[in-house]
Amino acid sequence: MARIANRIARLTIAGSLALLTAAPALAVSRADQPVQSWSAMQGIDVPELLDQAQDMPTSDMALGDQPYCADNPEIRQTLQHDFAEQPVDSSHAGTQLWASDQMGTWTLVAPRADQTSCIIASGIGYHPEKDVEVYYQTAGLN
Repeated sequence: MARIANRIARLTIAGSLALLTAAPALAVSRADQPVQSWSAMQGIDVPELLDQAQDMPTSDMALGDQPYCADNPEIRQTLQHDFAEQPVDSSHAGTQLWASDQMGTWTLVAPRADQTSCIIASGIGYHPEKDVEVYYQTAGLN
C-alpha cells in the first residue's frame, strides 16, 4: 500500500512540474489571436470616453460608475504589475497604448495635464508584430 501511495505521489509531482514548465509557453500571445476591445464603461464608446476623461475625478473621489482614473504612477504600477504591460505607442489622439507580449493584453490610457490618467479601453489579441493602428481602430479611434 505504501509503495502505491509513493508511486502516486511521484507521478503527481512529475505531472505538476510538467504543467509548471509548460504554463509560460501557453500564456504567450499568438499572432493569429483576434484583436478584441472593451470600452471602460459599458454603453459609452471610446471616443466619447476620451472626451469625458479629461473632466472625470480620480476613482477614489468618484461618486458613480466611471473609468479607472488615478495618478500616473498608480496607473503605471497597476498595468506593469497586474498585466505585465509596458508603453508601446503614444501617437494617436492623445492616448497611450500599453501592451503585454506575455499576456497578449492591451490598454488605452488617456493622460491628463494634472499628472493623472484614465483607462478608457482594454482588450486582448496584442502581438508586437501587429501594426499599432489595429488596436486604436478596434477601440473605435480611427
